[in-house]
Amino acid sequence: MGQTQWKGRGIVEYFLCQHDDRMLYSAVPVWDEAANAEMVSINDWTEWPPSYAAQFKVKGHDYTVYPDILMGSRMMVSDSVHELLQVYTPSLFSRMALFRDMERSQQKLYWMIQPPLVNCVGELSTFHPGGTLMKLVVDRERTEGRPLLQVQGLRETCTLVNLALAESLLRRGTSGISFQEVDMQ
Repeated sequence: MGQTQWKGRGIVEYFLCQHDDRMLYSAVPVWDEAANAEMVSINDWTEWPPSYAAQFKVKGHDYTVYPDILMGSRMMVSDSVHELLQVYTPSLFSRMALFRDMERSQQKLYWMIQPPLVNCVGELSTFHPGGTLMKLVVDRERTEGRPLLQVQGLRETCTLVNLALAESLLRRGTSGISFQEVDMQ
């Protein structure tokens, strides 16, 4: 595994994926109740058949941008990013999602993904009195070198990528995401 020195703070192995706030006019998908009538709930998306494509409405305009990655409680990625993630994490759980802008007759293919859940919160992590995360420190051994993972046991959704995957995404000009270094122990 390649390791890089970063800001004189030791070896950096993982980065926290965050929504890129610089992206203006980003598409905002909204669950389409009518089009998804046969599915009980979006909360059960991991139970859907692999062939099912969830329908999301997008109210677009002339400046609407469809980022490659949408962060949130459900991470959604473009088809090209999904292909890359399959190379790094072949067993990645995913389901199709169609973003439809009916006014502009546009449709985009996305994928809802569930990175592997890993309990890798380090002992040096700190929390606010209410239990929300103040500072994440990752336990290196528990990550088992996974290129993509979601931190288990937090109130927040924290998705991490290793250095190789972060560099690969950046080389491809992936939009909608920024990376913040994560302290390791």
